[in-house]
Amino acid sequence: MTDEPGWFCYRAVPSLAEWDGTAWVGSTHYASRAPELAGPPKPFAFLRQSWVWWIVVGQVLVIPPAVVSGVTGNALWSWLSAVGYVAVLIGAVQVMVRYLPVGHPTGLFCLTLIGIGGGVLGFAIAVGLEVVVEHDFGLTTVLWATGPIEESAKLLVPFALLVFGSSRFKDPLAGLYLVLVSGATTGAMEGVEWESRAHHVWLHLQLALVRPAAELPHVFVTGFAGAVIWLAAWRRDRAATWAGLAAFAIAVGLHSFHDGFITLFGVNPQPTPSSVAHTPGEAVGKGLAGALFAIGIGMAAFLLGRHGARELTPPGSVAGAPPPWRPLIKPWGAVDPVRAQAPLPVVGREPTAYAGSLPFPAYGGYGGYEGYGLAPTDGGHAHPALGGHVPPVAVPTLPPPYAACDTTLAAVVPIPDLFAPPTAPPGWYPYPGDQPGTAWWSGTSWSHPMHWDGNAWRQK
Repeated sequence: MTDEPGWFCYRAVPSLAEWDGTAWVGSTHYASRAPELAGPPKPFAFLRQSWVWWIVVGQVLVIPPAVVSGVTGNALWSWLSAVGYVAVLIGAVQVMVRYLPVGHPTGLFCLTLIGIGGGVLGFAIAVGLEVVVEHDFGLTTVLWATGPIEESAKLLVPFALLVFGSSRFKDPLAGLYLVLVSGATTGAMEGVEWESRAHHVWLHLQLALVRPAAELPHVFVTGFAGAVIWLAAWRRDRAATWAGLAAFAIAVGLHSFHDGFITLFGVNPQPTPSSVAHTPGEAVGKGLAGALFAIGIGMAAFLLGRHGARELTPPGSVAGAPPPWRPLIKPWGAVDPVRAQAPLPVVGREPTAYAGSLPFPAYGGYGGYEGYGLAPTDGGHAHPALGGHVPPVAVPTLPPPYAACDTTLAAVVPIPDLFAPPTAPPGWYPYPGDQPGTAWWSGTSWSHPMHWDGNAWRQK
């Protein structure tokens, strides 16, 4: 268990989210104020992080075997590039779990071995199917088929464990880690396979500059799908969810489009003499050009992968994570999530308000509320609108249970039932329900509950 169940801050917004001890359940509620959290890291701060150097060193290690293969004309040397590809993909996994407690899942070493085994099996299945498809339907078809084939193959073992395995494999963090390791293994094997079967001696060097970055989406894109699949499955208590299926479809579509889009322009996918390096100079020039494109694709894939993985950042890691890694509390797979946002400014006891035009409930003839409108305010007083006297518009002060998160992100006291609140001064306070609204608290009991039906304030 990473953190005890409860309501916690999750971003620099006046809102809390519910954590069940394993994952965010998808419910949010407003708090009295936003927590004070660190802003974006300093420029180039990432250079102090280990994942960068795994990728850089890995890229460097891939090059010497390719040079030796070009000089000697012996492709066997290129197999030594496997060490570099492994290092690059280790860095990719590290950046995806940097702010996640990967030491939390029970038996991390065992999970790593299972992930590697899943990647090896997935790579073998994908290669076999792609050979058959290319033989029967041609290269263009197999390029577009890589998405469903390879994404399914990488997820095969992890998803089978989600369906048939023990409860440890249902933990979203464990599931994401399995998927990342499986994708990294497949990517490393694919990179070595591409480089080793180069049909021109200096093509080895050209590919050595391109393929390491080209393999990164195997971790990032599949990692996005894995994060959504496991989080939605945890919330729904079943493996198959619409959110998971949509995430898988996105991964498949992006993979297929990446591999096959050149055929949309009538480009022959077969290598041509002009696209293949025949000299060391050509290998470096063409390789660097391809590397820039591959790095751009890899960065875009990382943004997608982070979008999924950030939802698994636990409460205890929020304070130390930069803003892009703090969860957004996406409702993927959530069962009837409470999405209570900050209420509209309502009539309160204190004549303080933001300057501008603010919503207000207008007094009716029977002491209740009816109608709805906008009242211009100078920050202290609301002016008449819609006829009659309009009371000051104020943002309500929340009662003690809605304590703001502190700067250390300690657990916030769970929000109690507002129909039995602790001692709080009289006033209008947020009213829980399907629609945003308020209720009057006399100091001892609630009365006059209201809700906004989209057109007017109505009494419950």
